Amino acid sequence: MQIAPLPKNEAARLSALKGLEILDTPEEEMFDEITKLASMICDAPISLVSLIDETRQWFKSHHGLRARETPRSLAFCSHAILGDELFVVPNAKRDNRFKNNPLVNGDPHVIFYAGIPLALDDQIKLGTLCVIDNKPRELNEEQLQMLRLLGKQTVRLLQMRKDRDKLEIEKKSAERATAAKRDFIAAISHDIRNPLNSLLGMSEMIKDQPIPELVHTYVEHIQNAGEVILNLVNDTIELSRLEESASVLNNEWFNLNQCLAVYNNFFVQETKRKKIEFQLKNEISETVFLLSDKRKLEKIIWNLTANAVKFTIQGSVICHVLLETKADEHAILNIQIKDTGPGISPEIKDRIFQKYNEFVPEGCEISGSGLGLSIVKLSLEEMGGDIQVNSVLGKGSSFQVKIPVVWKREELSSELAKTNSKKDTNLPIFLNRKTVLIADDNELNRKVLKNYLRPLPFDIVETNNGIEAERILQSENYDIAFLDIEMPGKHGTEIAKAISSKTDHPVLIACTGLCMPEEKQHILSSGFEYFMPKPYLKEELYSHLTEIAKKHP
Repeated sequence: MQIAPLPKNEAARLSALKGLEILDTPEEEMFDEITKLASMICDAPISLVSLIDETRQWFKSHHGLRARETPRSLAFCSHAILGDELFVVPNAKRDNRFKNNPLVNGDPHVIFYAGIPLALDDQIKLGTLCVIDNKPRELNEEQLQMLRLLGKQTVRLLQMRKDRDKLEIEKKSAERATAAKRDFIAAISHDIRNPLNSLLGMSEMIKDQPIPELVHTYVEHIQNAGEVILNLVNDTIELSRLEESASVLNNEWFNLNQCLAVYNNFFVQETKRKKIEFQLKNEISETVFLLSDKRKLEKIIWNLTANAVKFTIQGSVICHVLLETKADEHAILNIQIKDTGPGISPEIKDRIFQKYNEFVPEGCEISGSGLGLSIVKLSLEEMGGDIQVNSVLGKGSSFQVKIPVVWKREELSSELAKTNSKKDTNLPIFLNRKTVLIADDNELNRKVLKNYLRPLPFDIVETNNGIEAERILQSENYDIAFLDIEMPGKHGTEIAKAISSKTDHPVLIACTGLCMPEEKQHILSSGFEYFMPKPYLKEELYSHLTEIAKKHP
């Protein structure tokens, strides 16, 4: 075993670390969110935010590990802070620097290690964000890139924490922490959505090729993993908005049966793969319309059902929906999700709605983000609803939801019902060829978008910077322009403001990983007519283009 030498700037490094006043402070949710994401992205059981002082490595966040510190002489992180890049040890038992290390041969059995140094602007390295596994392995390029991005966000968070603690009184500190959390989540969302757009889009392109069935299966696994990460990012944003009361109820009239049709089709297929039964018992008439927050209601029923399906190994999952009407237009929507899973023990039941409570029943090797039920609980509180849980170990669980709604009866035209009940994946119909500009500094993002547009009568021009994009749109006539927001040279919103004032300007579509509600509002107010979040959804793209085709055939 080799003990890492001291960095050349050790005195300055220790001074900067102590100046943060972070050592031996309690766990903080925002750092725990980073290690949680790192562990899930890298599929590693342990992830740490590790800070190195004179004698030890101390963990500000320790996902998957009980210890809060270990001796510096044994720390892999002491080696990692000597370099500038990711420090990776595929197999410590075959590495002379670590093979006799007690942390390798005993708990926590560090066999694989990957750590990114946490460096301040002056290149003073305080510690690392690292992932650990107890078996030899390697990370793929996407995982390495995302670990680097998370390392950047950790440094930002350390710096924001220092500023917050030094400059603000208690009340303003709480407000700043909330804002910092929002900014952090927005940055994480943006930085992860962009590579995910390439990952999911290119996977879709591969699936369209004549490939062997085994390769097709591998690609589906890649897509599923990408969608898990995307759902985690979306859930983190949703939970953040609910916690800070920034979420706003968007009540609208809608037909619940149309929502349930899509829901039913999805879970029938999902449970068929698991060889369990799914049943929807819907007692609400097709002519009934509800006034409520449609998106939140869908999120509640989908999260509860997905949770039930995940933990049910054999038997069935049943969803029962009915409307308890009153003398006036008010009613109570009753939703019951019942499964034949392993059940929930009494001591766990009171904690299942807490964030990151990874309830894993005995005999199940399944876990999730621990966010779904938290979102359900907070959404129901916002909507004035309630949820009750009944469970018997070994027999299953039942979640009973009650939500106050307003209702009315209205005939649904057969044409509208047919249109809304089927998934809109039809190609938009343009009668005339269109000239289209795609402006994005990421080549893979341009390829993904071009692939989706390939079947359409479009003449496509590409550019990779904002200055060139504005010059093209100012000097030539285009019908549609897809503009990335954060491009070299000129911001997409600046281009939109300049172009949208022209009488014959093209239809402007914003393509971005900036997906927080306030970011979307700011982008649309700059002159864009449509908003396309990354990663792109083909159905959403075609829906926008169908609208455009009706206005400009």
